[in-house]
Amino acid sequence: MLGLLIPFMLDAQDDFDCFGVIVGRDASVDGSVILGHNEDDKGEQMLNVYKSPQFLWAEFPGKEVADAFMNCHGVSIVSDKCRSREDREDYTDGGILYGIRLHAAQRAVSARDAVRIIGEDVERYGYAQSGRSYLVADTREGWVVSIAQGRHWVAQRVPDDKVMVIPNCYTISEVDLSDTLNFAGSADIVEYAQSRGWYDPARDGAFSFKKAYGLESNFHTVHNTGRHEAAIRHIRQDYGTFDEMTVPFAITPSHKFSIQDVMSILKDHADMDESGQHPTRICVSSTVVSTVFQLRDWLPLEIGCVMWMCPTKTCSQPYIPWYLGMTEVPARFHRFATAEEALEKHMSDSKELRKTYPDGLYWDYVSSWEALDADYAGQIGARTEMVDRYQKEILAGQERFERKLLRSSFRKASMLMNRRVEKLVETKICR
Repeated sequence: MLGLLIPFMLDAQDDFDCFGVIVGRDASVDGSVILGHNEDDKGEQMLNVYKSPQFLWAEFPGKEVADAFMNCHGVSIVSDKCRSREDREDYTDGGILYGIRLHAAQRAVSARDAVRIIGEDVERYGYAQSGRSYLVADTREGWVVSIAQGRHWVAQRVPDDKVMVIPNCYTISEVDLSDTLNFAGSADIVEYAQSRGWYDPARDGAFSFKKAYGLESNFHTVHNTGRHEAAIRHIRQDYGTFDEMTVPFAITPSHKFSIQDVMSILKDHADMDESGQHPTRICVSSTVVSTVFQLRDWLPLEIGCVMWMCPTKTCSQPYIPWYLGMTEVPARFHRFATAEEALEKHMSDSKELRKTYPDGLYWDYVSSWEALDADYAGQIGARTEMVDRYQKEILAGQERFERKLLRSSFRKASMLMNRRVEKLVETKICR
């Protein structure tokens, strides 16, 4: 099975840059569930996009934990790496890694169903990495599924009236598995922590998953705390003293959130320092794609579920709407003719991608970033102004475009979606 046999490997902390956001439907301006995510990876990466009857797929060849999926039911999946303190390898058939999100994308009919599938895979095979949090959402709700190496996991539902943000450390704290509406997880999640000496009720009080299973040093790096606090203050400017260990899993925003608000979080970066460098925040030099899933249940799934995609760095490119109802993607945005072939060769055909596939559209975005980065301090102001102006134009035209889709036959609507994406990605400002 694809991606099932993956060796365990710990990366350097500097490689942990991914960041996620989930907005509950009652916390959004229009009742949509919103899932936002920055995928950050070092080295040569090539974004490919595929559309099959099963899903819309943002693929990075050779990567076990980087891809984003939105399946035919609107179930959307991304992830953030999180270190656990688990030091025992407990695997069957080598454990599972890439197969987790692929199985969920192929089988889940809802976010809650994706949680079940992920949990079953973890308990059956064992998770072959230190730890990770998967973010899953559909048109009704969003969940965070946090996994420790081996066979232990917990999941928490994001309350409808709140916003959740996550850097590269666990954020789930208190767990109540009897509350099946809002939690799920390994039946022995507390008992196992006690057996390892990670949790003592007399010493620690109420059980906290992140305190018991998280690697303590992971919570106190500037890399994690700085990004987490920055995002929290986007949600509530009046938030008090920030503490990574006591910050709530999700908080009530000071205002209703829109997809633009989520984009603003994912674009967050600090001012230039005296040397003209761009300090690490949420928007970072290793960002390879940013996605914002707009999930609406009052529209047909094909129109109501949109993956807003920003190739490369969020501070230098606009987000483009890729609709679930699309039937094809721009030819230069993928290596192979079908998603089936890409799945077959996902792990095997992943070396020297720029040399092997020089005509890929993604390299235009990479080259654009490289030119900007050569004089970031001198160019970013004008670039940001241009991108923001264009983004407003795209967003302003969304409602009119969707009214046209609703008046069209399915075949014509799909064709219109295909053409719109093709036109937008080929626009000069996007490259």
